[in-house]
Order: sequence, then C-alpha cells, then structure tokens
Amino acid sequence: MATPNIAGTLRRSLLIKVISKPAPSREDVSSVIELTSSKIVEALQAQSMTFYLVEGNDITFRNVYYSPTLWAKDPSLEKKLQETAATLLALKLPLGTGIVGKVIGTGEPVFFRNTEEQAPLMASLAKTTGFEVRSMLTVPLKTNIVIGAIQVLNKELSAGTDGAFTEKDLTLLREVAEYSATLLHRMLDPKFQLSADDTARFIAKLTDLPLVTKLSELEVDDKLVEVIGDAIIRREGIFPHKRVSPNSLSVLMTNPLDYAKRESFSQATEMSIDEVAVISATQFDELLHKYFKAAANAPAADIDIGSVAEVISTAYSPEGGSSEVSAADLEKEDSAPIIQLTNRIIEDAYVSGASDIHIEPMEKDLLVRYRIDGLCQEKLRLPKQVANAMVTRIKIMCNLDISERRLPQDGRIVFKKYTKKNIDIDLRVATGPMNHGEKVVMRILDKTKSTLPLPALGFSEENLAKYRECIRQPYGMILHCGPTGSGKSMTLYSALGEINAPDINIQTAEDPIEYTLAGINQMQMSRQIGLTFERALRCYLRMDPDVILVGEIRDRETAQIAVEAALTGHLLVSTLHTNDAPSTISRIGEMGVEPFNISASLVCVCAQRLLRRVCKNCKVPYEPEGREKDIIEKALGWSGPIYKANPRGCPTCAGLGYKGRVGIHELMLNSEELTEGINKEIEVAALKRIAMKNGMKTLHQDSMLKVKQGLTTIEEALSNVPPDLVL
Repeated sequence: MATPNIAGTLRRSLLIKVISKPAPSREDVSSVIELTSSKIVEALQAQSMTFYLVEGNDITFRNVYYSPTLWAKDPSLEKKLQETAATLLALKLPLGTGIVGKVIGTGEPVFFRNTEEQAPLMASLAKTTGFEVRSMLTVPLKTNIVIGAIQVLNKELSAGTDGAFTEKDLTLLREVAEYSATLLHRMLDPKFQLSADDTARFIAKLTDLPLVTKLSELEVDDKLVEVIGDAIIRREGIFPHKRVSPNSLSVLMTNPLDYAKRESFSQATEMSIDEVAVISATQFDELLHKYFKAAANAPAADIDIGSVAEVISTAYSPEGGSSEVSAADLEKEDSAPIIQLTNRIIEDAYVSGASDIHIEPMEKDLLVRYRIDGLCQEKLRLPKQVANAMVTRIKIMCNLDISERRLPQDGRIVFKKYTKKNIDIDLRVATGPMNHGEKVVMRILDKTKSTLPLPALGFSEENLAKYRECIRQPYGMILHCGPTGSGKSMTLYSALGEINAPDINIQTAEDPIEYTLAGINQMQMSRQIGLTFERALRCYLRMDPDVILVGEIRDRETAQIAVEAALTGHLLVSTLHTNDAPSTISRIGEMGVEPFNISASLVCVCAQRLLRRVCKNCKVPYEPEGREKDIIEKALGWSGPIYKANPRGCPTCAGLGYKGRVGIHELMLNSEELTEGINKEIEVAALKRIAMKNGMKTLHQDSMLKVKQGLTTIEEALSNVPPDLVL
C-alpha cells in the first residue's frame, strides 16, 4: 500500500527540482540519480538496482545497489558484491551491448520472469550477478531521445511475493523513468527545453491537477480579478478566476507547488485557495494582457530569464546560423538580448531573495551565481563570448569607465531607471580583473525593506538587555565586527531606529546608504570628489551631533577621529572587519590609536555572524552523541535533544532543509579589568579570558545556544564558528 505514496513523494521532489532551477547544472545529476535510485528500491522493494546513462558511444554505470538480504545466508557474498559494484561503476559498455543496449536502442522496456521459457536467460544472469535471478525489469530513460536505462532484479521475498515483479511494478517504474529522464536531460543538455505548453502538461500530470488547455472555455469573474488587482497577481504568479465560497478562491498557477507564493497570496487577499488548476506560462501572460492591458504593454517586461539565455546560447551553438540573433550582435553591450538578460538576472535575483549576484568569466563559459541565505548557488552558464558585453552593460548602468579593464572599479546602479516593474532597489557594484576576464559582484540594497527591530535579530535575552543599555550611553564608541554579509549594518540601523527620537540628532556617514531611515541625517561617501569617512567625520563634529554612525573604520585617520569623537561627548557607532570581539582591540591598535584612548572611549564590541535557520516545517529531532554531545556540553554545560536539517527538505524550504537566517553575537562590554588589560597591551587570548570572566558569551557559545533552541543545526554552527580555544 505504501508504493503510491512513495511514488508521489518522488514526483514532488523531482518536480520541485525541475521548477525551482530554470537552468539546472550537470553537478545536480548525481543527486537526482541518487534520489531516484533510493526511491525506486523503496517503491519496488528491489533486491538489486542499476542506473545507466548514455555518454557518447558508451553506456556508463551511474549507480549500483545490492540489498543486504542477498548475503543474509552467505556473509562472504557481501564483499564480492561490493567489489562487483566498484568494478561496474568504473566500466563502460559499447552502445547496443546486452539487454540494456537493446532497451536503449529500441526505447521499449523488457520484462523477464523466471518461467520455463526464460529459465536459460535467468541462469546465465545468475552467473554474471553471483545470485539467483527470479525476475528482471529494464525500462528506458526516454524524452525525445533515450538517455539511459534503469534495471531492477528480484522483488524482496518479505514483500509477500515469490520474488517476481508485476505489471503494476512495470507501470510504476516507467512512470518514474519518465520524470527522471526529463529532469536529467535538462541537466545534461542545456539546449533541451520543454515548451511552455509541454511544461504545463508535465506539471499537471505530476501533480494530478486539472490542466487549462483553452482560455475561451475558462470561466473568469472579471470583478474578482479587478478587486485583487494587477500588482498581487503579477507578484505572486497566481490568477484568481472564480470564488468557491465568500472566503475561498479557485486559481490558476504555472507552478502549483510554490507554497510560499500561495501563502503570500492568501495573506495579501485574506482569502484561502481551495482549487488550483495548471496553466502554461504563455496562457498566463495572455490573461495578464487581456485584463491589464496598460501594464502588459510595458516593453520586454515579462521575458523569462531562461528564454533570453536560450537565445544567446543558441547563437553560439554549431547550428547557431538559424538563430534570430547573430553571435556578432551579442558581443555589443547595447544588443537587446544582453540588455534584457542583465535586467532579468537582477530582477530574478531580487525575487529569489539573493543578497549578491556574481558574474564570473571562466575558461570556457560565463557563470552567474546568486548568494541566497549566505550560500552561493549557480543560476546559469552562458557562452564565454558574451562576458565583455554583459560587464560593459553593467558598467554603463553604473556610470563607470568602460575602457578601463585592468583596474578594479566601484559603482552603484539605481535599478528603477532600467525596469518597468515595481522593483525599487539599488545595487552596489564592484568589478575586478580576473585571469579569464572581469568579474562583477552586485550587492542588492532593497530600499523598500525596513530594518528589523532589535529583538528579531537573534540576540539572546541576556545580550539584548546588555546591548540596549550600551546604545543608550551618552558618549563612547560601539563597534560591530564580522566578515562581509554578517548583518553588521542591519544591527546598527536597528539600534539607531530604537534610539531615534526628535530630541536626538543622529548623523551617518555611509558607503553606500543601505537603508533610508526617517528622522536621521544620512551622507553618502564619494571618493571621486574626496568625500571620505575622515572628511565626513570632521564635518560632523561641527554639526552638533548626539550620535554618529560611520559605515566602516578602514584607515588610521578615520580611527583617530572616531576615537576623538567618542572622547568628546558623542556616541559613535561603526563597523570593522575582525574575527571576534577581543581581536578588534588589537586591530584598532594596529591603526595607530593609543591603547589608553581605546580603553577610555570603548563602550562595547559586538562580533556577529549569520547562521542559516533550520526549516521549521521539516526539521528532524535527534539526540546528539559522541563529539557532537561533547561540544554542546563544553559550550553550554547542557545536553539534550536538538534538530538536524531534513536532507530531502520540503516545499516550504524548496528542498534545502534551511530557510532564512538568524544572528549569533559575542558582546564584549568594557570594564575596569578590561581597561587595565588594554592599557597594558596584553595579548588577545588574555583579553578574551577577562571578557569571558566578566560574563561574555563567545560566538561559539551563542551558536550552540541557537542549536539548543532548535533555530539552527550543529553542522551549520560549526561551519561558521569553530569551538573556542580559550577556556
């Protein structure tokens, strides 16, 4: 009875992968083969399973599985089968070899049972495999071509059969092969694309939902569409066409498994989704054009990133002559596909929740990656020849020197100028010469995003109370340290938001201004005209400030004036790039600030990192053992059940097991003992001991606290912060 559910789980897992990665990479092939193989073994209760792929003129073995029941009576068989598996995985067969070759050649499945007629074949198979073969199923992995095959031998006897597969098993295996073949073909061949209509048919089949084929037969409630409005329908990609009840709707979606969009749509409309039908992307656009003509007329507004990438890739393929765009055109920064693709990449990254976009020329192609929740993820690969055109286009957007390719440059894109969509973001751009061409990194600064309140940043109760006390000091210096992307700026903005009041004058010097805050005076640095942090600080000291925020202390001059400001009645907050709180003291000392000035001005140092949150929906509880248990006990003096990420994930976290991030903090407050240590210029480890003695929780201890609270996993915590050396 479990089989249909398992097949359903496979459909779901594979479909999420198909839809969530418009341009999958070859690196995903192994994980999909592994996922498919384990599900096949589980669903069919097979004793042996082999996964084959066609590579050139050869058939390769990509996964070989043997069940432990095969050597239950003869333990010596285990080693033999392990050796056989290792040999097969290194082996290549010429196309056309054996039963697998026949299945790949004809595209038709083969089903053998241990009957009198097929007994000789089964006996010969037993000699090859080393165990008795009672039944065999071999099905092709077929799209418009055959790309491989799946073979299973013997059903487990515990399944209540005589070890033979049934017609029902054949149907299930063919179905699984169809899903897997489509997905794998997309990963192995970037040119293989399903049309919008084929994709919709594929999704409808896999989700068992109705498919809309003719818009003319669709019943649409015009008033309902008008009430919900263009913005929500476009943003969520959900078209409401009729009411099912006063508080529920029937909707059309291109991806019905996008539960995040469904939840967002329900929150925005305050109506639940009762019925979902599948619609192709083309038909969805037709509905938008029909009901929202003005918005639909925006030039090139809804061109899919995959479509533009395909046009560009096709132009450079051997048969690229048939493409509507010539390769020569694509090497100009003002060609329409280059402009469209650059815009689509930025829009897509913003919608995906990316913090950074990396455009990286490699030896053979151009790689585009997004950083989402702190991890880089490959988005697409383009022909190497378009690298110069795309980099030049980005430089034009941020007004940089397009003739200078040998030196790094920094700039800023105000994206509103280049898009008709309601996306109000700026991008901080950095370019630099690499060995295969210029690399560009764009940091996304969302101007519509408000800062989070301090309690939402992950501070422990103890640290939050201490930090709030620090930011209300009348004067002194508060420093935040950590690597790029560790949330320093967000914490500083949240702190300023909390103390901001009409009777306090807050002035900031930033490069760039990441968030616009009401009631705060913010100044953008500009090196080209000589407006540096040092100059801004000198200006601010004459402008009657109460609180000064300096984006970053980078050099001796800025450090000296920052300390001067903190010593003369101002509260100064800033950031530095150091590993932990105690090492910040030696870093400022290296900049030439006298130790007695550091100790006299310092209020506190807060080191921080961002850890990925384990998905609330699918996290798995377990009891840590061995080294894991020792690490937690050493850090917290506690041990008990904690959580790990589900390797398969769920729709909420898009199959990743993690969703969102949480901060960890190391808050070092100044004290009499610490002041004495700073003045004596004692080493960093000794400063850390003093701070810990005075109640400081280290980054590692705070990360273990988040593990205890079930917010993250021990793997994620240790991958960001190692255990403390100082006890």
